[in-house]
Amino acid sequence: MPARASSPKAESKPKRSAPVRPGFDSAIPHLLVLVAITVIAYANGMNGKFVFDDQQIVMQPNLMNVHKLADAFAIGTGWRQLLFFTYGLNYYFSGVETFSYHLVNLVLHVINVVLVYWIILAALRGELRARFAAFAGAAVFAVHPLFSAAVTYIAGRSSELCGTFYFASILLFFKALDSARRDLRVLCFALAGVSGLLAWQAKQEAITLPLFLAAVVFLRTEKKDWRWIAALGAIPFVTVIVVRDQIRAIYATVGGNQILVNAGFDKVLPAGTYFRTYATAVVSYFFPRFVAPVALSADPKIPAVDHWYSPEFLFSVAIFGVLAWMALRFYRSAPLLSLGLTALLVSPIAAYAVIPLADVVLEHRAYIPGLGVAFLFAWAFQWLASNYKNLGWPAMIAILVTFTVMTNSRNNVYANNIALWEDAVAKAPDKARPHFNLGQAYQDSQHLPEAVREYQAALAIKPDIQAAYSNIAAIYLDHGELDKAEEVLRKVTTLAPDFTEGFINLAVLYIRKREPDKAIASVNRALEINPDSFAAHYNKGEALSQKGDFKAALESYKRAVYLRPDMTSFKLTLGAAYDRAGERGSAQKVFEELTSTPLAPDAYRSLGTLYNEEGQFDEAVLSLERAVQLRPSFPDAYHELGVTYLRKQMLDAAIREFRTTLEQQPDHIAATLNLAMVEQMKGDIPAARQPLQEYLRRYGATNSPYVAQVRKRLALLH
Repeated sequence: MPARASSPKAESKPKRSAPVRPGFDSAIPHLLVLVAITVIAYANGMNGKFVFDDQQIVMQPNLMNVHKLADAFAIGTGWRQLLFFTYGLNYYFSGVETFSYHLVNLVLHVINVVLVYWIILAALRGELRARFAAFAGAAVFAVHPLFSAAVTYIAGRSSELCGTFYFASILLFFKALDSARRDLRVLCFALAGVSGLLAWQAKQEAITLPLFLAAVVFLRTEKKDWRWIAALGAIPFVTVIVVRDQIRAIYATVGGNQILVNAGFDKVLPAGTYFRTYATAVVSYFFPRFVAPVALSADPKIPAVDHWYSPEFLFSVAIFGVLAWMALRFYRSAPLLSLGLTALLVSPIAAYAVIPLADVVLEHRAYIPGLGVAFLFAWAFQWLASNYKNLGWPAMIAILVTFTVMTNSRNNVYANNIALWEDAVAKAPDKARPHFNLGQAYQDSQHLPEAVREYQAALAIKPDIQAAYSNIAAIYLDHGELDKAEEVLRKVTTLAPDFTEGFINLAVLYIRKREPDKAIASVNRALEINPDSFAAHYNKGEALSQKGDFKAALESYKRAVYLRPDMTSFKLTLGAAYDRAGERGSAQKVFEELTSTPLAPDAYRSLGTLYNEEGQFDEAVLSLERAVQLRPSFPDAYHELGVTYLRKQMLDAAIREFRTTLEQQPDHIAATLNLAMVEQMKGDIPAARQPLQEYLRRYGATNSPYVAQVRKRLALLH
């Protein structure tokens, strides 16, 4: 009767007398040091701001409307469920404060470093210097500068979290192969499968995991069990068939790259060109930086490889072939070298070759292939310690110190968008997008001359970047140069009819020109392109308010606040919209919620105005006094306080507040007129004339629209 097939397990090896498998207790010192050096390497990156794609990931409406734990669980549905669940927890506990996001990334990296340590130990199966090799490999993985793109960059969590379960699955698989007990072996295989599924839920680059496990079975077993190898190798292909609709949708979205294309950036490379370019970039960009991580960049310039016969592509194919041959050739004599090469070749690096992406190279994608880097450095240091006993530790310490310093420096690059894109521009000065992104970073920080300089640099490289023209027009708007802005924006919206921001800026222009109908037409076009544009909804509310359609404006403001609940200024506007629409209870609720935010002075001032309108003068005084306590230089609040005292017939107190208003803002026309009125009410005509005369002395020769009104009031005071 034929024997039943069993799950694959490693063939027994001849017994050795010297090596002893390290237990957990003996590993504790190594693990503590690994945790310590990981924290040291990344401690200076814990307070970095959201950069690059962080905003797009974190500032999604469903994420930013997490108000309770159940909401965090609810957003973990659809594509990358596990990943977005972790972001939901971050938002629940800390909103848009970045420290907790960085902390989670660091904790995940620490876990992965520990997993890499145990994987290397499991791979060595009790060989001499196994613990030294495992420590060396894991330590390099811990502080390697290339992986800062996954650890310090918040959006890099997708690769980190996937890596946690990817590595856990590999470790469990190794344990199953080496286990002599059938029940333990079955349990470890089952847990490895569960961990693989969780890796998939974090990021779909985990599709390569079964291929690596199949390669491990092939390499580690003397007698090849082709059924297991074939079964593992078939899993990715079966998965593709099962989720083909999702993959097709992603392929269409990513391949279309509509947002960037509408803005004037390049289309995604055709599939064949992308494959050749990507394969060449792996060899020319990633492989050298695995060994010497220099010239790292968030947006490197990767030249397209146009032909199958291009020398650089053929060279890359040859390199892949040589590495594959080495992995097979040296497994018995150098298992860590073989596993390292296999972990590089059969990894997410391979998965990214088949779906054309807008960015051929993003460094955080190299995180999981970092297991291969750890294997290779472990092999190198093990070889060095075996052949040159006095050089093993010194060489490793020198590498770790160098890499840690480089990682600290790289963390500073990810501290904010200006630092990130200044670095990218320095690395790729002849690429348009880094210049454009640096221009946006400068514009967001109100460094407007520098922003214009970078936009012009981007346009010199690629003259049809409509987003650059649109942003320059926004700068014109901020400077009040409406005619110049309109000329640019009309051109932008004509040449790029699907570019949302162009129509939004045009709507802002028309709002500034007090042409609400034109503004509404522009903003409606923006919403046709992108119904979830918070800026479009907000500006539609502004235009409708100009028309006096306060009910309709209120709905637009509500939608803007839903899409960006972190924008407290939007909420302040929403409260005012509720007031104009006659919903004062709702307005009061919004303002009260804002009293615990940085806009508390404005919220208290708005509450004071609301109470004034309701005739609740004592409550108004309390709110307005709180406003000026929080912001001593606040002329509008002092003026509102003066109005409240005037309504309470406390004339001297009203005069005091109006004078304070004018001390802080001498051209405050309402305070000028009200102060004159109160002094007149008291019968002191000279005192009533004084603020009016002072206004004319200061502004009588200007184009102030209020000069005539002041002259008329002054003429009546005889």
